[in-house]
This record gives sequence, structure tokens and C-alpha cells, in this order.
Amino acid sequence: MVTHEYRVLLTADIENYGGRTDAQQRTLQSGLIGAIETAAGCVGLDRESWSCQVGGDSLTAVLPAEPGPLVTIPLLLDQFLTELDMAIAAHNSRRGDPTWARMRVRLAVHVGPLQLDGAAGWPGQHAVQPARLRDSAPIRAALDTFRDADLALIISREVFRDYVSQGPGRPRPSEFLEVAVAEKRQEYPAYLYVPHFDVHDMEGPEPSSSRKDAPSPPSPRSGPITNQVKRGDILFAQGDINVTRDSKRRKK
Repeated sequence: MVTHEYRVLLTADIENYGGRTDAQQRTLQSGLIGAIETAAGCVGLDRESWSCQVGGDSLTAVLPAEPGPLVTIPLLLDQFLTELDMAIAAHNSRRGDPTWARMRVRLAVHVGPLQLDGAAGWPGQHAVQPARLRDSAPIRAALDTFRDADLALIISREVFRDYVSQGPGRPRPSEFLEVAVAEKRQEYPAYLYVPHFDVHDMEGPEPSSSRKDAPSPPSPRSGPITNQVKRGDILFAQGDINVTRDSKRRKK
């Protein structure tokens, strides 16, 4: 009999890991694991109780059943995220190391029923979804847009609906940007957040109907759009990513 347990999943991946030297990759691996362990320890999360799969430039974890999502998710999105951002910044400040390379991290958080007894991991769509979000075009575009950011977060619709939108806590719902992720023939509504930056700057300016000489937007028939933000003019297409406004405004 297949059994499911409702669990929180977290996954992190290093940007441009494959473009680094062997020595830099080794340093980045240590940096990622160290930053996650430091952040978890600072907020009272027992890192040793996580069930983890490590993939060189990434870590995926299923968090324990206790104390449960009502406690764990607000902790992850608030204090843990803050501590992780600080730990990554500390790594990035050590430029004297000859194997140093800047570390920028894509982080995804999801919650759902999981099968924990698979022969080669955790089977099922809820186990797959966090990695799809983590590797999606919207979160990659966020790091491309905000070059000073060390960390970007994307959360599933379930996390936003059941935990973030219910409040209180931080980040506030208004600090997230709703995006549509299409990966591997699956579509996932999700929400994007970048510490210290206003992700709504990615949306681009509103189109002006009064400008008769304004160029027409690209025809949607020019190619299939596999990822897109639901509001504004930013489109995440398979291949090139086109952003209508290259704003890097840091939040006050």
C-alpha cells in the first residue's frame, strides 16, 4: 500500500556552476552546504533531521513532519531566508581565496503529499515540482535582472495560498510577483521574491494606448512561450529571455 505524508520541500541550486573550474566547483559545493547549515542552525531548524538528495551544485531536502508546515514554512520564508542571504554574502566576501567564485543561489519551497519510500528517491509530482520551479526561466531571469542579488526565491501556489497570503509574517504577499512556469509539459503557477529588490520592476512599464506611433508588441505566433509572468510585459520564452525594462532598482 502506497502511503503519503504531507511535507515541506526545499531545494537550492547554484547559478552557473558548470561554468566554473574544478577548484571553484569544490569551493562552491562547500559554500552552498555551509550556508544552508548555518542558516538552519541560526533559526533552530535541525538540519540533521532533513532527508536530503545532493547533486553537486544543488541540494533538495524533505523536512521532518514535526513541527509541521504551519511552523516550518513561515520560519523558512522569513528568518531562514534572511540568514541564508547573509551566509551567501559572507561567502562572497572571501575574495582572497584563490579558488573563490561568487555564489548566487536559486531557492524553491513547496509543500504537499509525498511518497517517502521510493526505491530511488521520492516519486510523484510534488517531489518533482520544486526542482521545476527552481530551474525555471522566471527565477533565472530574476537573477539576470538584479545582478547585485545573491539569492532568489520561488514558491509554489500552495505555499503562497495556504501560508504567505494568510499572514502575518514576511515577506508580505505584495512583495511576491506571480509568475507562470511551464516545464517538462507541466504548468505551475508560482510566486517570485528577491531579497532587497522589488521584483515588480521585472514587469516592465504599462503599455500606452495613446501612443499611435508606438511599435506593436511581438506577435505571440512568433514562437511558443513556455514561461511567462501573468502581469505586465515580461515574457519568458524558451531560449532567449526578453525583458522590456532592465530595471535594477533596489528596494529602499
